[in-house]
Amino acid sequence: MQNNDYIYNKIEDCLSACALLAAKHPQLTHIHAAIENVRKRMTEPMQLAIVGRISSSKSTLVNAILGKPEVVRTGHEAETFNVSWLKYGNDKSPITVHFKDGNKVNVPHEQWAQWASHAGEESLKTKVAYIEVATSDEMLKHINIIDTPGLDATSKVDSENTKQFLKQVNPDAVVFLFTKSLTEDSLKLINEFQMSDVSNSYCITPLNSLGVLSKPDLNWSVINRIDVVEVSSTAISRTLTSREDVRRALFRILPVSALMGLASANISGEDFNTFKSLCELLDDKNMLRLFVNADAFIRGTKEIAVPPLQRKKLLEKYGLYGSYVCMEALRSNPETSNEQLSTILGAKSGFTTFMTLLRSHFGDRSSILKAQRGVLRMLEACNQDRQRTCDSFLIDAIDKIKSHVLSVMDEMHDIKEMSLLMSIYEGKVRVDDEFTEELKRVCGEYGYGIVDRLNASSETSISDLVSIAQKQQAFWSKKYNAMRFISEPKAAPYDIIAKSYKLIAERIVSQQRDYEQAQKSIAIYKRYIFGKDKI
Repeated sequence: MQNNDYIYNKIEDCLSACALLAAKHPQLTHIHAAIENVRKRMTEPMQLAIVGRISSSKSTLVNAILGKPEVVRTGHEAETFNVSWLKYGNDKSPITVHFKDGNKVNVPHEQWAQWASHAGEESLKTKVAYIEVATSDEMLKHINIIDTPGLDATSKVDSENTKQFLKQVNPDAVVFLFTKSLTEDSLKLINEFQMSDVSNSYCITPLNSLGVLSKPDLNWSVINRIDVVEVSSTAISRTLTSREDVRRALFRILPVSALMGLASANISGEDFNTFKSLCELLDDKNMLRLFVNADAFIRGTKEIAVPPLQRKKLLEKYGLYGSYVCMEALRSNPETSNEQLSTILGAKSGFTTFMTLLRSHFGDRSSILKAQRGVLRMLEACNQDRQRTCDSFLIDAIDKIKSHVLSVMDEMHDIKEMSLLMSIYEGKVRVDDEFTEELKRVCGEYGYGIVDRLNASSETSISDLVSIAQKQQAFWSKKYNAMRFISEPKAAPYDIIAKSYKLIAERIVSQQRDYEQAQKSIAIYKRYIFGKDKI
């Protein structure tokens, strides 16, 4: 977990110094704009965009993340035609429609669905930039969610609206949804987003992108009765083995049934009782017959007292596989509670794993990712203004601003780590796979705990953790010293990872010292309050 206050304060101090230097030079338009942009972004919630082709469960996934079935309208056909930006606020407050010409208009919240689908007016396709929607979900205080139209929507305008929005807004993270299987057509989606390195472009890397193989439950049948997450994960691994372009773009691809994930958070008492009734009414033979297909589930097995309409509602909410998972859980253990069933359904859908990764990979380190991107944005602005002038006074001001920005990078080693990792993902820095894996681990790609970053066990002692960090620091320092006489740029990555281990060792010692001091303070408090030590 990052120290957010420390990161925010360091970036704000840097921006204030840069603003002071640029104040006398209004000609430095890129720098002025970058200062305001970075300052604003550092204080905003993380921005997560959901992107995919038509009918890939994007809106269902948004609802599942928020745990509510009716936040975003869903259906069998394309429902979303304009970008919807969900932020924390009053559910009943008006939505704000932002137009591409800079104008905006407030309309009643109830009209959101109409505006999201152009309110029936084709002319709005080219006019609306995005729709801002307030929703009172606690998660939106920390993560804004952006629901986008399908990239292969019937109208090419809708697809272009999504791409232009992502390039201009540059969200902190993107989840790409692929449908049914990782076909060449689906994987092409990634390459469509690998834009050039120019101002306001958007380039996806494993630092800001996750993949989701949606609707894996559609591959299930009562005959094979596979664990769809397990089987799909194996298929994904096989595909990624031969796809370096995908590995360099997405941190991971997870199989996720958004429908089941959403249902897991909304198991009603009526649903629970209906599943229990079905379990009590069906023997093994009729259970198999019920799950042959959707039609059999609704209309088949006449002996079932549960009405077809009631079964249809279950099918629409849980899907065939989800309904099977719920009934199997209740058949295996009739004492299963509603809460336990929710946990089982979340795990079997792949949604629990997805949410855990979403929080750890993006949410837990959103501040350092925003800081790293802010530094890059400021450096880009300096270069842009430098190219536009030959004025020595302006050049001097730009150099001083750039120096301030670079000093922050030197002081905040986490930013150096993130920048190096991004350069490796983008192919700008060439290192072997062993180094990349170790850097990813040290940077927290596989967990933020020190035991994760040092690839140690939870039973490892503090002194041994320090020893591991110091040993790795010495190893990479030796590599750096051997290489720097040949090529300083090629040696630089080794210096960064060596310093990462040095800082880890120092922080372990510091945290241990703080912990011991805290224990003493607790003992003093207990003696003061109770007159003796108490546990």
